[in-house]
Amino acid sequence: MKPITRASAAAAAAGMASFTYQRIAEARDRRRFPAPGRMVDIGGRRLHLVTAGEGSPAVVIIPALADNVLQWLPVAEEVASETQVCVYDRAEVGWSDPPPRGRRTLDGMADDLYALLDVAGIPPPYVLVGHSIGGVIARRFCVRYPSLVAGMVLVESSHEDQGRRIGAVDWRFGPGMLVEVAARRQARILGLRRLAASLGLMRSFDAMVAREAPPEYAEANRAIQLSARQRQASVRELLMAARMQGQPPRLGSIPLTVLTRARRPGREPEVWAQLQDELAALSSDSVHVHAERGGHYLQLDEPDLVVQAIRDLVSRCR
Repeated sequence: MKPITRASAAAAAAGMASFTYQRIAEARDRRRFPAPGRMVDIGGRRLHLVTAGEGSPAVVIIPALADNVLQWLPVAEEVASETQVCVYDRAEVGWSDPPPRGRRTLDGMADDLYALLDVAGIPPPYVLVGHSIGGVIARRFCVRYPSLVAGMVLVESSHEDQGRRIGAVDWRFGPGMLVEVAARRQARILGLRRLAASLGLMRSFDAMVAREAPPEYAEANRAIQLSARQRQASVRELLMAARMQGQPPRLGSIPLTVLTRARRPGREPEVWAQLQDELAALSSDSVHVHAERGGHYLQLDEPDLVVQAIRDLVSRCR
């Protein structure tokens, strides 16, 4: 056998072993880690929904790009003492089924959320809490179902025009960066990555898993982050975010709170602060809160700030 042929055969064997290892491990993970909430059928596919508390308006939390429910559970538990709270996994994220074939769209995600709340029997009005790209989905929901929305909290929300605006200032943070990240994630050899994680060779990954989920769900979050479904969801949502453009819709006089990370001059484009100011100006009844130390994941860095902002907005809506 020629050397190049032997090398090709070895690479093919390694690839098959990685694929088999990944499939077996994912099947085991599905048995070990059942969904903490309920699976709601919205027409032939199921979305994962966690609910807590009672009361109106119901708070509906929309996580960031490819994020699952776990990092929001502590916030939901605190807010549940005030009113009903819901947090869900978008299609293909966490425990939810994949979406129909075709491009993902923000309007499609908003319609999925409407169907989920309707089938699950969560009555309006809703206070929407959107984190990062979840903020864009919240605004699309408000445009499509305005009579159902009582108020909105935007936690470090994305801005529809951020790709063009930030890219014009610093190309490293523009749409090309999202495409590059998507390509890197798509190129991951999942079985090899899972093996490296099991051997303790991915300390930054272990730290991320421990930070993002309550201790009792750390292993479940680890399994999600190492799954093929999570990679696919991440790649698809990154590419959708790279295509995002336009201006955010006006919100009239809807009670609105915008939470923005602590400013770090010189470490990120100043245009992000400008975009956040523009989001706060979308409603004539808005409050803009700047965190003292937290970054993009304020629900992890300053959870008390996020909880209080949601409670305050619920009170304003009532």
